[in-house]
Amino acid sequence: MSDGYSKKTMTRNSKPPDLELYVKGVPFHLHNETLAKKSAKVTTLLECNKIDELRWILKDIDVDPTTFFLVVSFCYGYKIHLSSENILSVLCTAYYLEMNDDHSSNNLLNKAVTFLEQRVLMSWNETVKALSVCSDKILDKIGDVGLTEVFLDSLLEKALKDPSLLEDLTTLPLRLYEPLIQEASKHNVSVENLVSSVYNYAKRYVFEKDSGDESVSRNKRQVLEAVERLLPHQRGAISCGFLFKSLKESMFLDAFSECRKGFEDRISKQLDMATSKDLMILLPNKVGGGAYDTNLLKTILKSFYSNYNVSDVSRFVSVARMLEEFLLDAAASGDGLSIETFKAFGEITVAASCDVLRYSDGIYRAVDVFLERHRDDLTETEKMEACRVLDCRKLSPEACEHASTNEKLPLRIVVQVLFFAQKQIQDKVAREMESVEEKDDDDDIEDINKKLLRIDIESDYSEKREIENLECVVHCVKEKKEERKISVWREVKRKFGCMTSLTVDACNCHIKKRKKTYHHYK
Repeated sequence: MSDGYSKKTMTRNSKPPDLELYVKGVPFHLHNETLAKKSAKVTTLLECNKIDELRWILKDIDVDPTTFFLVVSFCYGYKIHLSSENILSVLCTAYYLEMNDDHSSNNLLNKAVTFLEQRVLMSWNETVKALSVCSDKILDKIGDVGLTEVFLDSLLEKALKDPSLLEDLTTLPLRLYEPLIQEASKHNVSVENLVSSVYNYAKRYVFEKDSGDESVSRNKRQVLEAVERLLPHQRGAISCGFLFKSLKESMFLDAFSECRKGFEDRISKQLDMATSKDLMILLPNKVGGGAYDTNLLKTILKSFYSNYNVSDVSRFVSVARMLEEFLLDAAASGDGLSIETFKAFGEITVAASCDVLRYSDGIYRAVDVFLERHRDDLTETEKMEACRVLDCRKLSPEACEHASTNEKLPLRIVVQVLFFAQKQIQDKVAREMESVEEKDDDDDIEDINKKLLRIDIESDYSEKREIENLECVVHCVKEKKEERKISVWREVKRKFGCMTSLTVDACNCHIKKRKKTYHHYK
């Protein structure tokens, strides 16, 4: 590059070069007077006889050899080609060298500003392209001269007219992307467009494979923390998969606690919208000893339940079913799930489902799969440990039938299943018999009432006696029904712990009171 340039300079200036500069290792042989005609900064150094400083004139600006070649070409009168890729670097160099109107009517700074206004800022794509290739030092310089706000205002104006443009910002530096999205969120830009843009940005800079380089990890962490700040908090605005991925990365990259908590809070608000697949994203995150971090799931669940009350029972049901499916998927995964971790997940699932799901067949299926995956490496004691999350009383008849012949289950569990299966049958028969008896009682009362209506008011004494007898029968039938209801209610209360064996017979209000007998003592 320097040799080619030297040939050109010799045709424009017969004097030999008297200044040698190095730009990132590339030598440039120049003439002081030629540079001084276009640069006030060079002129000042020459007038002060600071030749040594002139050799290091570019030390405070990050300029690449290609850009400097364009600058000195302009000084020597050659035509230069400006583009979106080089305009900001050329502009900053011209500004630093003071190549302005005060020094020369035909100056590079004015030329660069005109190109920026007419060819770059008028176009969304060209503006993004110009900002995407800038180094941090160049961005610092355009910030110093107030150009950062000019670029952001230009982009924001276009984005407000067409919010879909926000999705095409993955090449912007974070220091420009974040303030742009923040400003856009203050205007009537849809949440969908904002989230889509942030997701694309995170996908490029956070979710890509990590090379292991510390600087890459540091950049990922900075981007992820910015992503958390930019995401809205509305329920359902962000996919659960994206939130779980972000939470996983926040732990892996050791992001600030505020960042991690932000993702946890957003997940807890919409946990009932998550799937087992979303929850499985967290599984690869292992902590000391090779065990999975089950405390994270507990934290999310605790936050979820604190956000909603008992009127939101449908959400509790969704979470309970999702956890059962997750337990099954975790048991079936090939990640070497230990008994301790399986039990921990199982206990969490039981706690979430015990009061909202009638049956726990999902937990049974998970136990069955886990035992199958570890058929050859579990002792009987370990199998019993894995089965501790199983409540045989909450198995459906179909699950009981399957479990009663399941050879993978410990014998003790099979016996419990058979016992509760038999009890289910007995309870079913008892309910059916009670239903039949109630129907018969209702039919008896209806027949008696019909017979009473057929009796004439002016019937003789025998007919009136029949009425009295029939009324007595009706009273006895009703009393019998009430007594049976009291008995059933007493049993229900006993099962829920409302009555103890000492108080079961405490209430005798249904017993007919005896006539009081008075004894006279002398």
